[in-house]
Amino acid sequence: MNESSNYKNVFVGGVARSGKSTFAKRLRKLNEYNHFPLDYVTSSLKNNFPECNISSSVVIGESSERIALLLSTIVKIMDSKDEKFILDSAHVMPKDVVPYLDREKWDIYFIGYPNISKFNKFATIRKYDDHTDWTSRRTDEELLSIVEKLINISKKIQEQCEELDIPFIDTSSDMIDVINEFFETDVI
Repeated sequence: MNESSNYKNVFVGGVARSGKSTFAKRLRKLNEYNHFPLDYVTSSLKNNFPECNISSSVVIGESSERIALLLSTIVKIMDSKDEKFILDSAHVMPKDVVPYLDREKWDIYFIGYPNISKFNKFATIRKYDDHTDWTSRRTDEELLSIVEKLINISKKIQEQCEELDIPFIDTSSDMIDVINEFFETDVI
């Protein structure tokens, strides 16, 4: 985000446990943004309106296009406001959100960890698990399987970001350091 884009809304997408919330918190400290986690809405739709066929599983799946349609409605509302928003989601792919985000009004970032072993990412997740995280409710075997899928999705997200000219933040190494460095050198 450069000087000319300081007044844009921000969309942050990426896989679970990649640093989207950390990114949003850091950005909120620098500017007056309202943070809207789209995943709360998708989880509510999944639980209360199953006929919508929206899945809010940890792994981005077939619901990405349907969630992007939901995003389009939320974006229209946000675009009509004088306030600035950070909208984040772990459930959509870059190709699915780009049609709904006017780049004159929105900065788009995706975050992932395509360059880490599943065992190293698993160890990091377990190290910082608190007992309220979804990860704490998974067995080691389940979480390793999910992490492997998230690494593969991170690779797909990175490819789509390159094709669509969207900044991709690789948090395969220390997530906090990478995000802090991004803000210090690339963004603000």
